[in-house]
Amino acid sequence: MKTKTVINIFINEAHFKVDSDSATGRELKELAGIPASNLLFRDLPGQQEDPPVPDDEPVPLKSGDRFYDMPQGNFG
Repeated sequence: MKTKTVINIFINEAHFKVDSDSATGRELKELAGIPASNLLFRDLPGQQEDPPVPDDEPVPLKSGDRFYDMPQGNFG
């Protein structure tokens, strides 16, 4: 019997456990209760630019991944 993999991620500093190694931006927003109109970003360490997480494309997940959202138009 295969055990489920549990992946620990953080969205806006809140801890979530997921059992899939990928998710769309829409799924991550729903999980964290983020408005669908907000943009979601993967928080990368260091000074590199944080990439947006698309609503309709799965992105790979691994334990320790961090994400945050931002209302559209709040750049700069």
